[in-house]
Amino acid sequence: MTDLNQLYKTAVLEHNRNPVNYGKPDTMSHQAQGLNAICGDMINVYLLIEDEQIQQIYFDGECCAIAMASASMMCAFLSGKTVSEARQYFERFNTLMDKTNTQTEDPILGGLNVLSSVKKFPSRIKSATLCWHAMLAAMDGQDFATTEK
Repeated sequence: MTDLNQLYKTAVLEHNRNPVNYGKPDTMSHQAQGLNAICGDMINVYLLIEDEQIQQIYFDGECCAIAMASASMMCAFLSGKTVSEARQYFERFNTLMDKTNTQTEDPILGGLNVLSSVKKFPSRIKSATLCWHAMLAAMDGQDFATTEK
């Protein structure tokens, strides 16, 4: 097993067991639900945005370990970032996760790169990107997001 695959397994298991910012916060300014209809993953993303900066980001829902780990890692990564930065990271993460992209790393994404191992299982890519679509929908004032194009 390669180091990246081992790191992926470790990260997914850890974030699934101990997710970062899991739960519905008392205060939020934006929220959206994401649904992956193929597998049934459902994630809610809650944001508190003040002065164009993500002050808090939380999630909850019923989802697989990959979706849970990705959401947990996204929350840790985006906390404190600006809305503009979050939009750029959304694009970069989705490019990294594109099954036609042979890139396994984006230096800007740091620890999120371990999720690129999901590309070996194309049907699971949508589980990893679901929370990102919900985050973007929330920032855009939409109530719902899907991984379908």
